[in-house]
Amino acid sequence: MFKTVLLLGHVRGIRIELHVSWLIIFTLFLVGMSAGLQQQYPDWPLSTAVLAALATALTFFASIVAHELGHSLVAIRRGIPVRAITLFIFGGVAQMSRDSDRPDDEFWIAIAGPLVSFSLAAGFGVLSLLTAGWHEALHVALTWLAFINLVVAVFNLIPGFPLDGGRVFRALVWKATGDARKGMDAAVMGGRVVAYALFAVALLNILVLGNWVGGLWITLIAWFLLNMAEGQGRAFDMRERLGSVRARDLASGDIPRVTAEQTLSRWVSEQVLPSGERACLVGEPRRPLGLVSLSDARAVPQDQWEITPVSQVMTPLEALVTVKPDTPAHEVLHLMTERNLNQVPVMDDGRVSGWIDRHRLMRTLELHMEVGR
Repeated sequence: MFKTVLLLGHVRGIRIELHVSWLIIFTLFLVGMSAGLQQQYPDWPLSTAVLAALATALTFFASIVAHELGHSLVAIRRGIPVRAITLFIFGGVAQMSRDSDRPDDEFWIAIAGPLVSFSLAAGFGVLSLLTAGWHEALHVALTWLAFINLVVAVFNLIPGFPLDGGRVFRALVWKATGDARKGMDAAVMGGRVVAYALFAVALLNILVLGNWVGGLWITLIAWFLLNMAEGQGRAFDMRERLGSVRARDLASGDIPRVTAEQTLSRWVSEQVLPSGERACLVGEPRRPLGLVSLSDARAVPQDQWEITPVSQVMTPLEALVTVKPDTPAHEVLHLMTERNLNQVPVMDDGRVSGWIDRHRLMRTLELHMEVGR
């Protein structure tokens, strides 16, 4: 199966990932900068222009990782776990396990990224001055890196979601009013204003300047920012309304299970097809061994189902994704969405106390959102 996210490594336990969409912007960046350097410095050999562009592109995207690490390390220091940093077509994002509970935490986590970018801009600027007149290609690359990191820092301080400035704005309003909802509403409104302003710039480029490529690219950025801002608002609303709902409230006590020695053939014909259950707990709730799903069975040729026990293909307990009874509902939803899970067992003191499947979860959440409680 084609993977859309590639793992580059880990930093302080944080996964550094690369989404395939990043390859698009990286290619455009490399080609565009190589052509620009060739045009600006016609005496450079093509190899010099390409190598300078490649080194600049890689260093710039390393700077984006550093920017996101700034957010992540401050978040970890303030007790908020960070799962991963993902580079994608519009930049980078740090995947935190939850939002801040205090405006001070929100402020310092948000401001950390731009501060890193300002520091990088200053560092590259100093190096650019030191290399002036010594190595032209290196000087040009360092000058460009100083400029683009400065642009990243300033742009991210615009006060609207999902930009860092939106989170800073939210924290300041939250601190001033004592109301997280007012802070969120202000940041979402700021995000809308930023997005609509970019839409206007895009139209100007297309209709007045005739710059279709630039206009369409700005349109995509504006659309992305608007959707992210609206999504942040909806996610906050959901967390607020479902604040009292826990995994135990979503779980079914009727746990589908199968014995470890049961063959895949019997399990599918006697349990999966009649009941519609696509997964089962292997073993007893008090002594669970793991979980087997229909996708596990499909990985085995059907002519082998008669002789293959479910224990051979199941996900063992130690590798199983589970939640505790008091896990908030929005965290369960986020976990299932992020890991693409259709079912999650609820574990309590080493035993399975309940079972959450995606269909039941979505139905329950929709009911809670509909009645507003």
